[in-house]
Amino acid sequence: MATSRDQRRECVRLTVMMRLSTMLRVDATADPEGRSWLAQEILGRWAHDPGSERFFRSSTNFLYRFQSSGTGHFLRFADGAERRREDVVAEMDVVRSLAASGLKVASPVRSGAGRLVETVETNLGTFHAVVLPALEGSTLEIDELEAARFRAWGAALGRLHVAMRQLPDDLIGRRRTWRDDLAIAARHIPADARAMRRELSAVSTVLEALPDDADSIGLIHFDFELDNLVWRDGEIGVLDFDDCARYWYEADVVFALGELFDGRFDASDPSYREFLAGYETVRDPGPMWQGAAPDFVRLAELLRHARVLRALDLSPDDQQPDWLAPLHRKLADRLAAYEATLG
Repeated sequence: MATSRDQRRECVRLTVMMRLSTMLRVDATADPEGRSWLAQEILGRWAHDPGSERFFRSSTNFLYRFQSSGTGHFLRFADGAERRREDVVAEMDVVRSLAASGLKVASPVRSGAGRLVETVETNLGTFHAVVLPALEGSTLEIDELEAARFRAWGAALGRLHVAMRQLPDDLIGRRRTWRDDLAIAARHIPADARAMRRELSAVSTVLEALPDDADSIGLIHFDFELDNLVWRDGEIGVLDFDDCARYWYEADVVFALGELFDGRFDASDPSYREFLAGYETVRDPGPMWQGAAPDFVRLAELLRHARVLRALDLSPDDQQPDWLAPLHRKLADRLAAYEATLG
């Protein structure tokens, strides 16, 4: 069934990272059926079934689903002003290494020219693109999870952390750090946003005091939420490594369970305890576990809303499409509600 543009806008995450101006510019290339001349132009670098591409989602990247010899794939591309090519290349190298270790991940498909990442110059600017196979299985909502699935989710993250610890140091070193994220947040929080500025300073102070040994910090997924997991026959496939970074492993647990915590950590939550029990079947979390979890919740909220500030570079007006006003309002309301919690 065809997907209308209004329906497609509903696929946008409220944690959108890209600027609304970027989203608006690229969205204008798509028709009401979800076909985009820009996506077609970029996809021309890979083998595909002509006319099969359809809009899937916009968040950090633009995502289009398509068929290649009847098999499902995804085209993922980002504006060069939003993502650096070297970061995309490093991400793909991480994914390929994890796939080689036996983890179920969507490993990139080479283009006709043999490249994993294609940088395409278009009339709308420069875009960095990859193609990933669609993993077969189901995505689940958090209210569909019983205790056993929370344990399976936690064990999957534990296995990922074990595999990530085995990656070469030079590969891990090509990914950003928590300090990079705080510096980025500082650039996007205006001087007059005093409450967020105070929160940034407070969180930075707490994080600087945390252990930074190899048992505590390493490469993490950063976005191990349910919409990046595919469940099939008792196995969990992992998607979307574009935010993987060098952080505390405990932070990855907190970030994964963001929907469960909803801004406030609760160590007694039964679902959290099941998740952690699953994790511990694979990897020992170490002595610092739980101690910094409330601070990682604060960090996640701070980074999320700094990204919202960055995204809100447009104000809706009569010349812009109908989807922009409600999206802008949702993002602005979320930002205002967060600032209110800071006092």
